[in-house]
Amino acid sequence: MEIEHKLDGTQVEFGYIWWKKKRDNEKYRRLFPQGDFSIDLEGKKLTKHVDWNIGRLSIGPKVMQKLFRQDDVIIISKHPNGTVKIRKKDGKVEATAKTMGIPLVAKLKETQRNSGNPTLFEKELVEAFNALGFSAKHIGGRDEPDILIEGNFNIILDSKTTREGVISERYINFDAMDRYKEKYGATHVGIIAPGFSEGYIKETAQRRGIVLIETMAVCELLQNHAIYPYERDRIVEILFGSGKVVISSANIPTSTGDQEKLIKLVAKILSDLKLTHKASFSAEGLRTAYSWQGFDYSPNDIENALRFLSVVPFAILQKENDKYCLTGSIDSTLNKIGLLLQAFSRIAR
Repeated sequence: MEIEHKLDGTQVEFGYIWWKKKRDNEKYRRLFPQGDFSIDLEGKKLTKHVDWNIGRLSIGPKVMQKLFRQDDVIIISKHPNGTVKIRKKDGKVEATAKTMGIPLVAKLKETQRNSGNPTLFEKELVEAFNALGFSAKHIGGRDEPDILIEGNFNIILDSKTTREGVISERYINFDAMDRYKEKYGATHVGIIAPGFSEGYIKETAQRRGIVLIETMAVCELLQNHAIYPYERDRIVEILFGSGKVVISSANIPTSTGDQEKLIKLVAKILSDLKLTHKASFSAEGLRTAYSWQGFDYSPNDIENALRFLSVVPFAILQKENDKYCLTGSIDSTLNKIGLLLQAFSRIAR
């Protein structure tokens, strides 16, 4: 669920998101929980709470003035993990298979070979990482990195294009990469290119703590993400946490992990919901119950399954605080899924 909110009045000046009419509380309660909750504000992580007596969420004037202008329209949405996301209406949105994933793959493949205008590749990479859920921006220019990703930690990315073949060490200014890392306080540094030669480039990158990322690895992330979204931390782990110097498409795991386990667990949850007719439950309660029944599901397994059932196209569940609630009758939902499967089987025939 999401709502649009206009920052009129003095909201940006004083650092608040507020609504003047008490009757609007009901609308905002669908997104903002009681007590403290996590906010993703254009990639910036905050912990806040709403003052329901006056219908106001305090963000802080410095943060608000940095990100927004008077009369901006913002989109407020609640994610399955309970985080409330706030972004400008004309800002970057998360990827879907139709709007971002596949078209971006084609553009990345095309622009990586456009050495006459390398800025095009840089900008497509910014779009790609924003589509993957990051807060990426294009910098470029003299003595600056191509891309900065900001969040809990900063990531510096440089891109290299070539009309054919792969990138050798002479294409990369490793000393400059070290300066960028220090200037922006980056935790991770990567270079993205169509491919990398053998020999010194890999040895130098490993010694400097820089990861060489092939374009097709980013394309693989986009394609997987369009099917089932990765968590951002998981993408960082894949690209920078494996200990590998070069990341190719072969190093990119599926976003669903063990799909067979996911399918079995989703089926188990749906079956139990139908039998018990529970309207709400917690992930921890589910894990405890399944542990007593002899199932070896980790907390991460259960969260993945619940998240799968909470996002489109199913959205069977909605997370409120630490509880997952059914968005409709389980019997009606299962009947609709059955009809959908019948329709797919006819298409297949």
